[in-house]
Amino acid sequence: MVKNPFLVKGYISSEYFCNREIETNKIISAIENGRDLTLISPRRMGKTGLILHVLNQNIIKEKYYSVYCDIYQTQNLNDFVTVFGNAVINQLEKTPDRMLRKVKRFFSGLAPSFSFNPLTFQAEIDFKIINTKEAENTLNQIFSLIKDSKRPVVLAIDEFQQITGYPEKNVEALLRTHIQRMTNTRVIFSGSSKHLLAAIFSDYNRPFYQSTQLLTLPKIDKSDYSEFISRKFGNAKRSINEDAVMHILDITRTHTYYVQYLCNRLFESGKRKISVEDVNKTLLGILYENEGYYYSYRNLLTEQQFLLLKAIGKENGIAQPSSKSFIQKHRLGTTSTINSAIKSLISKELIFKEDNKYLVYDVFFSLWLKLLY
Repeated sequence: MVKNPFLVKGYISSEYFCNREIETNKIISAIENGRDLTLISPRRMGKTGLILHVLNQNIIKEKYYSVYCDIYQTQNLNDFVTVFGNAVINQLEKTPDRMLRKVKRFFSGLAPSFSFNPLTFQAEIDFKIINTKEAENTLNQIFSLIKDSKRPVVLAIDEFQQITGYPEKNVEALLRTHIQRMTNTRVIFSGSSKHLLAAIFSDYNRPFYQSTQLLTLPKIDKSDYSEFISRKFGNAKRSINEDAVMHILDITRTHTYYVQYLCNRLFESGKRKISVEDVNKTLLGILYENEGYYYSYRNLLTEQQFLLLKAIGKENGIAQPSSKSFIQKHRLGTTSTINSAIKSLISKELIFKEDNKYLVYDVFFSLWLKLLY
């Protein structure tokens, strides 16, 4: 039993999961009907939680083995093979003796070494890959292990756009070839970089061209989220008034992580009745706690970039940052410097474009920028 019902990381069960019924059913339908799927959403919108929620559904657990793999930290093919191999072996083989037998069978030529991660309580395998050829051979063996599974497999690869930054140029073709041959496997690709994922799956000249069903993750409907928040406070014999709930959803842009975090802190307060005033007080506390992080962003940017970032935050987003009125109002310099700063802030993932408006990615950071002179 979790004391605080507003989770800010991980997945426990559907009890702590808000809505996403439409998206859940779409993903399950794709799996059941033999389609691979690509899930796209801004970071911290809840895509990982949604994937784990799908994999936790009885219809999936009873028919399939599931493998979830997050490749966000990988920088090359060797990293991918090691992370991917560990996920496959740990999640397909639940007991150490069976795991060891499978490793000996499929990876005997590499003499992999074992260690135990005290944080995840899982065995970890180091394949000691020396060159690209060995990485490709090991990847072939990993897919052979999946193919050998007694049940069909649902394979979820999170932050898939990372492969576009690998120094090896054949990774997309290599993975596409393996996945195309896996008749017993359904793949969920997911990521937070819309333009990179769109390039992978929508570019005619790329190996994964139109090979998956695309699903963009929207924000949770406000009425559904409002009901969820009120119910979770009510279950604890506490209350939060409707104005306070709508205020939370408005100031967080209904962005899942920030809604959950703010509600988590409000629940932590122990107050029996939550008002708009309580929301604002808690929010200010969060912003002041994070000032060290926010000032570090300032030190990493040029003066022009930070001035533009601050202006976007103060305006709650801007559709035309190079407009004369916006530049003059915030004293931002020339159009050319604005365009250059926009590109830089996008590449640093400090801003993004949504509904034809540029917004500061981090909602709390955006609110903190409003407090600056």
